[in-house]
Amino acid sequence: MGTATLVDKEIQDGKRLIDALNQAGLYVNSALWLYLPEKETWRLILTSPLFDKEGPLKTYKEIISVFGKVQPELNINWMNLVAISPKHKLIKGLRKLQKDCNLSLLGKRLTNNMVNRIYVDDAYIYQIE
Repeated sequence: MGTATLVDKEIQDGKRLIDALNQAGLYVNSALWLYLPEKETWRLILTSPLFDKEGPLKTYKEIISVFGKVQPELNINWMNLVAISPKHKLIKGLRKLQKDCNLSLLGKRLTNNMVNRIYVDDAYIYQIE
C-alpha cells in the first residue's frame, strides 16, 4: 500500500488481522490506519499490553506469526505494521478525545487534526481503548 488512498480492502484486511490477533490471545486494545504524508504511505498501528510487558521484539514476533497464518492471505505489507505501547502519546490523545467529547471513534475517519500535539493527516480508527 503505497498510495494516499486507503481502500475498503485494506480496511477489511486490517480488521481481519485484528480479529486474528485477538483470537490468538494477543489482545489488541487500540488499532488504526495512520497516513504518513512524508512517506506517502499508510501504517497499521497496533497497541497491546504485550508491548509494555515483553517489549517490541516479542510483540512484533507474535504479530508476524499470526499475520502469516491468516487465510485468505491479507492484502497488507507486513512492513506497514507498527506496534506501539498503549501509553503512546497519540493513543493517549485519542483516548482523551473520546472521553472529553463523549464520543466513540470506532470505525471513524479522522483527518487534518492535532491530537496530543501530533498532527494526524488522515486516519481510520478501528478502536481506541
